[in-house]
Amino acid sequence: MMFPDVLAGPHVPHFEVHFDAKTSALSHLPGTCRLDLPVPGLHGPFEEKWLTTGAVPHREGPFYFLESSDHLHGAVVVDVAGRLEEPIQAAYSQLLEICTRRGFYLHRIWNYVPHINETDHGLERYRQFNLGRWMAFEQRFGRDLRAYMPAASGVGVGGSQFFLTFIAGKTHPVYLENPSQVPAYHYPSDYGPKPPSFARAVLVTEGGTTTGYLSGTASIEGHRTVGEGDWHTQFRTTMHNIEIMFDRMDMMEALRGPEAAAKAGIVRRDFKCYLRHAEALPLIKDWLTEELGLASHQATFLQADICRQELDLEIEAVVEKRTSGSY
Repeated sequence: MMFPDVLAGPHVPHFEVHFDAKTSALSHLPGTCRLDLPVPGLHGPFEEKWLTTGAVPHREGPFYFLESSDHLHGAVVVDVAGRLEEPIQAAYSQLLEICTRRGFYLHRIWNYVPHINETDHGLERYRQFNLGRWMAFEQRFGRDLRAYMPAASGVGVGGSQFFLTFIAGKTHPVYLENPSQVPAYHYPSDYGPKPPSFARAVLVTEGGTTTGYLSGTASIEGHRTVGEGDWHTQFRTTMHNIEIMFDRMDMMEALRGPEAAAKAGIVRRDFKCYLRHAEALPLIKDWLTEELGLASHQATFLQADICRQELDLEIEAVVEKRTSGSY
């Protein structure tokens, strides 16, 4: 059995992600893990900092993470020169082993897949990624694999490295699906040998706070893309799906501006929007920030290819709400 190496340093525990980086790097400083991602930034804050009270930095194989009694938060960078199935399965298998051995559940994963829409050896690279990810979940959980799939997103990145960041915790999350969409893990074989492995959203309630992780959400109804080539239709369909999911999360006030959000106990509402085309930024930034009443620090816009070639945008969110009586 492989045991983690504890990284020395003072207790200033936080995990950082830096977008718009010139080069990629996964590193550790005293009490800190840092991932530099070469995903082009378009607007908003390009740095995320996640604090983990009482956490200690660890390294296990290629994974760097912060570990506390209740949470894991970390990342891995994998060189992928050829097809993706085997390296993705290996990375996910190790992540699931790390979590299972400690009694943690995966809550949220962010995947950055190199050249996501290109075809390699007869199969699109996103479909190769899905095949490797599915095999890892199936190997770990067998027929029950769908009961352990976290919220997730998967977008493109240049170069030849696959990036994954994750949050896991001791709390068993509530997994949520969108009734207007086929669950991703039930997609038909039209979308590849194995379907994507994620839930549309998860809820995690700890202490006096509930955190909602909205997966990457796009213009899909049922399992089909809506509005190919039409940015406005894609935006409206995406927002409709987001509204459904926020209603299911009991966090609709997070979509109704700062006053309604504050009154309902919403203490965090961070959105990230991936755009295939940088020239779409002025329109979609205005539509999103005006509709939701977001401050400049609450929305990050990045340029990235989306998992389907006909999709031009994807939106995700992290929202925190204090439970009744705690605010």
